[in-house]
Parts: sequence; structure tokens; C-alpha cells
Amino acid sequence: MIPVSIESARDLLLRLFASKSLYKFDAETLAQRLIDADLRGQHYYGVASATRILDAIAAGDIDPRGRPMLVHETPAIAVFDGSRAAGPIAATKAMQTAIAKAKEVGVGTAVVGNSQTLGAASIFALLAAREGLIGFVTSSTGGATVAAAGSAQPAVGNHPLSWAIPVPGRNPFVVDFSCGSISWSDVEQAKRRGEALPPGAALDENQNPTCDPASAHTLLPMGGPRGFGLSFVCSVLTGGLAGGKLPVRKKRPGTAEDSQHFFQAIAPGSFVDPERLAKELCCSMDEIRQRCCAGESGAMRFPGDEDAARAERIEADGIPLEDHVHAELGQRVAGGWK
Repeated sequence: MIPVSIESARDLLLRLFASKSLYKFDAETLAQRLIDADLRGQHYYGVASATRILDAIAAGDIDPRGRPMLVHETPAIAVFDGSRAAGPIAATKAMQTAIAKAKEVGVGTAVVGNSQTLGAASIFALLAAREGLIGFVTSSTGGATVAAAGSAQPAVGNHPLSWAIPVPGRNPFVVDFSCGSISWSDVEQAKRRGEALPPGAALDENQNPTCDPASAHTLLPMGGPRGFGLSFVCSVLTGGLAGGKLPVRKKRPGTAEDSQHFFQAIAPGSFVDPERLAKELCCSMDEIRQRCCAGESGAMRFPGDEDAARAERIEADGIPLEDHVHAELGQRVAGGWK
């Protein structure tokens, strides 16, 4: 692994995206979201994903000059056409809109259609948490790759979903997971590292269980019928509300099909005295920590604590890039790494 400073990574990304004719503001937004993913340890969606974005631009699946367009709006909701711009650009616009609406009316919701993959869902939920709001994000990219409960047939998408809850004086409470037993990014990373998948996670093209990431064709749903049901709900919130297709009806491979996203921001102060909520959160978390750590060595961590500690390390030590990723990115832009 080669560590790269955040400043160096941002400089390279901005030059890469400028070379593909992205507007300066869009290039800056996209670069920051990729860095945000790296800071949370989701390196598959971080700087390394720039190569996939560039390939999608070359294939015509991402429009480098596309700008998200507002299609419909009320005081509480907004519907966007992503205009085939890079997913993180449209996602940032949509979540910022949801945040603004939540501050006005208590809850703001935005959906995006005709978009591309947004990457790590948690980085957009955290945009709300940093404003003192509760953030929720889910997304639909690609076709049906997760089996229905009790079946070996792919029926739903492997939708990510994330909640981020601000806790005054502490790290935000953040959950980020997919509806399948594992994520497809986990499969890709296992393939590159020569690692096996956990048992009971995937099926091959003949519908037989497999631990070989190169043979994974269909994922099993997380928690059986619960994961299947949750995935279907996510597909309705995304593809359904954005006026697109649900995963089982998407037939084109890769980035050729559009993605749809759902964003929600909730202003706690519209429901309850913020100080009362903050006290309840902190007292409850302290009690949980005391119960779970009583008589045990080591400190318990809530979801979000480990990511915050990792972000501090990466800010100090740099973003870790695999050697081949570092080399390829450097070759894709004049002047390479600086």
C-alpha cells in the first residue's frame, strides 16, 4: 500500500476530472466525496473509484457536463433528474436540499433518478449529521443480484442504507450496511486479495453455494426474509419514487442502467427540545457502555467511533492506495502524482 496525503489526492482528482471537462465546482464536490469515503475506510468508493468513474465517462454512461435538475418540489420534498452526472455530485445536491428543507419544515426528503452510483451511503447521511440533523440514505444501482428469501433466484438489489445520528460532544452514531449478506464491494475486494467469502453469503451461476469471490453470481439476503423485505422497500423508495425501474426490471449491465437515490434529513428540534434529546442520548449511551464493559477489558465502541478514529489516522498518515491503483491513477493524467 502507498500512503497518499489528502492534499495530493485532491490535487490529482481535480486534474483528472478537469481533463474530462467536469465543471470546477462539480470536480471539487466529486473529489471531496471520494476523499470522505476514504476517511471512513470505504476505500473501494474512495480515490480508487476514480478509475471506474473515468471508465464510465469514456463509455458514455456518465455525462461529465451533466447537472442535476429539479423536476418537482414542495416545502418538504424534492425530485431531481440526475442528468447522468457522476452519482456523488447528484447525491450531494439532493442531500443538501433535504437538509435545507428539514431546517424549514422539520423533515426534508429528496429523490434522484437518472443518476449513477453514489458510492458510500454513509458519507451523505453524515452531511446531515454535521448540521445537527438525523440523516438517512438508500440507493439503487444495477439489477437484481440478491436472492428472494427461500429462493436461489436473484430478485432484488443489494441496496445500501445508512443512518447518521448526531450526538452533541461525541462522534455521530452511524450505521451503513447493505441488504445482502455482504456487499458487492466486499466481493470485489476479496477477489483482488485472494480471500474467500464467508459461508452462506453467495451462490454461483448454477445456484450452488460458493466461497469463491470469482464465482459469486447471486448474494443471499441478510437475515433471510428480513433482508429481502428491506431490500424491496429500499427499491420502492429509490427506483419507485424516482420514477425509475425496480432492480428486477433492469437488464443492461454495469453503469449502462441508471441509478436512483433517496435522502432524508430530520430536524430533531422540530419534535423535541434538543437539549432533552441530547441528554437522553448521552445518558443512554453511557448506560449501555457501562453494562457492556462491566468486568471486561477494553472499551466498547458505538457505530461511528471506529470510523472517526480511522479518519484521524488517515488525515495524519495519508490515504492507503494499492500499488496498482496508485500507478494507474498517476498514468491517467498529465504530470502524474505531485
